[in-house]
Amino acid sequence: MERFGQYILLDKVGSGGMAELFKAKKIGIEGFERVLAIKRILPHLSSDEEFIDMFIAEAKLVARLSHKNITQVYDFGKIGQNYFIAMEYIRGKDLRGILKRCRERNIKFPVALAVFIAKEVASALGYAHRQKDSSGKNLNIIHRDVSPQNILIAYEGDAKVVDFGIAKAGAHSKTSTGVLKGKLSYMSPEQAWGKPIDHRSDIFALGIVLYELLTGERLFKGDSEINTLEKVREAKVEPLPSVINADMPPELEAKLLKALAREVTERYQNASEMEADLGEILFELLHVDPAISLKKFMHDLFRAEIESEHKSELVEDTVSIPLEQEPLAAQVMNKKVATVRTPQPQRIKAAPARKRKLYPYVIAAVAACLIIAAFIFLPGRTDMSFYLNRLQNLSTKNLKFMEKKTDIPSSAEVVTITMKNGNVLSWSSYFEEDNSYCTYKSSGKFCVQKSDVAEIKEISETGQPVARRVSETAKTGILSESTAVTTTSAADEQKAQTPPEPKQAAEATEGRLTVNAVPWANVFVNGKDYGTTPKTIEALKAGTYKVRLENPNFPAWETKVNVSKGETAKVAYKFGGFGKLVVNATPWGNVYLDGNPKGQTPLTIEKVPSGRHQIKITRDSFSDVSKTIEMRENSTEQVSVSLKKEDE
Repeated sequence: MERFGQYILLDKVGSGGMAELFKAKKIGIEGFERVLAIKRILPHLSSDEEFIDMFIAEAKLVARLSHKNITQVYDFGKIGQNYFIAMEYIRGKDLRGILKRCRERNIKFPVALAVFIAKEVASALGYAHRQKDSSGKNLNIIHRDVSPQNILIAYEGDAKVVDFGIAKAGAHSKTSTGVLKGKLSYMSPEQAWGKPIDHRSDIFALGIVLYELLTGERLFKGDSEINTLEKVREAKVEPLPSVINADMPPELEAKLLKALAREVTERYQNASEMEADLGEILFELLHVDPAISLKKFMHDLFRAEIESEHKSELVEDTVSIPLEQEPLAAQVMNKKVATVRTPQPQRIKAAPARKRKLYPYVIAAVAACLIIAAFIFLPGRTDMSFYLNRLQNLSTKNLKFMEKKTDIPSSAEVVTITMKNGNVLSWSSYFEEDNSYCTYKSSGKFCVQKSDVAEIKEISETGQPVARRVSETAKTGILSESTAVTTTSAADEQKAQTPPEPKQAAEATEGRLTVNAVPWANVFVNGKDYGTTPKTIEALKAGTYKVRLENPNFPAWETKVNVSKGETAKVAYKFGGFGKLVVNATPWGNVYLDGNPKGQTPLTIEKVPSGRHQIKITRDSFSDVSKTIEMRENSTEQVSVSLKKEDE
């Protein structure tokens, strides 16, 4: 484990000739944490200006890309002498590791899943190839290293293209003709010859990967690097994939050979065309959501690793170290990070003892002066107890006043706070904070607005009530000496402990309402928004109210409820359940559910709220198809359509 700026490097995932890859955690303020991957260039390359320029170009390039099948970049920078890129961490395995596990267990990689992965990669490449700069000029992005090592499969069934580390952006590339970059076995012929290349080189490389997935064999692998390079330059597809895998449909082999055409003009001219063709084949091969099938395949193949990584993550969750010290303005925020794992209420601490010890000496000095003055100027008063009692009261008042100004919790054993709505709160102590009175409970700090408080009464350690008229203090937030302490008679004490009349009056005219909903709902009472369920609404005047529950996944529901004096009315409602929707289209299409995009066919949507829904399937150059379905709870609805060309 290593500290790296605001990151903790948890585990070294891998390393290459240019950079190291780490699983890391970012620690931020207020408990913010994110697990991600850190790609850090090797120390000996930090002084290589050409390499640093290429690394910076890579960071700028990948930061432009935002696609579901491309790893997302979060940060780029330099810590000490090390340049780094922080990117999305994928919990899964690369295709190289998956194919190795399949060989170890003598498992044939499923044809449908191979097609699905190639389709997803083609989607990512097509997106990257189409990128333009702010002026509309094509960026000419080429990955240049499409290989099993750079295709990650998440345990949850997602495919991600990673490592545009040697990708070519036309404005930044320093690659010269004749210089080879990429893994020899996954190069295109033109790349192997050191000729200028374009995006169609990536299509050829994807074809090599698909061949390996379908057959379990490397297409171009010689006895040496020179021999491998010669095979790539010849670009002979031998043996044909159907010879190795008899389960391969003929139309799939035809599409694969098109991607592997030696001449660039005979290949797919863009990755989106390849994606579309693979999508049509996938529809014929698999009639369920392929991502779910891939997830199941991954969990079956790597069950032990998934469980082990889960246990490791439980340990990693406990890792938390404070951020490095920053300028003074940020120091307070950084202190919170060190204790974020176990948040505790920060109780207000009393002033240092050495400061508080001054109070008795000051008061004693004042008392001595007053005693002397009393004997000099009030000769008629000879009862020493009279002066001592007056001084004791004054000392108590001054001490209380000074403690309140330092915002130390009240020393009273019981504090009763009467709210203006009649409710009475009973606290063991309290303190002032801005425009609020606050206390600490087991759940944390609890505060009420000063403007909502009518009166505060404290029962001190001597049993004597200490009353505060909030109307006098709410404006200034400081308690005056005249209101800090009041001496009351026994009758007054009894009256102070009696529940105040405002609360009784409120209970006589008001009730409360509790509202709950399954799964949840926004609560509206007589048109006023009260937030989400579960909700308890206090101090409602007795009467009839209209309650409306809204959940964006279900039709709104309304009812009327009577709130009686001093009682609690209850409203509870369960919205309809969910069903499953399976959508297929020939050829493939984009699916919209109630106007919201959901993905491409074949598609399974697990949780669709019961009720009526609008389904629309679209595709460029094809006419849209719309259907209305009635989803029933715990049922499965299937929608299959055939898309027609717009000119047909």
